[in-house]
Amino acid sequence: MGKNNDSPGGPIARLRRLFSSLRQGVRSKATGMLAWECREYENLFALMVLAPAAGIAGPPTLLALDLLPDLERELLVLLDRARESGDPYGELFSIFEVG
Repeated sequence: MGKNNDSPGGPIARLRRLFSSLRQGVRSKATGMLAWECREYENLFALMVLAPAAGIAGPPTLLALDLLPDLERELLVLLDRARESGDPYGELFSIFEVG
């Protein structure tokens, strides 16, 4: 009688577990890279549309206005950051009691 290579501790079972682990790792890495790429595309899209506000040449105004509804999340983040930043010059002048 031959030895069963497909037993739980056999070499074929170990290879199957190895390839299963590799497949899960590759899928996880690919999903993470896709999510990162999607975030980067969103950032690039926001930069292109909001570029004139930063002094960078951007797309035509009508096109930017058409794309604004797609930037709702980015605009909310921008407004939150602007609200959190406060007024650094106002705080500085209040320290020095400048009229």
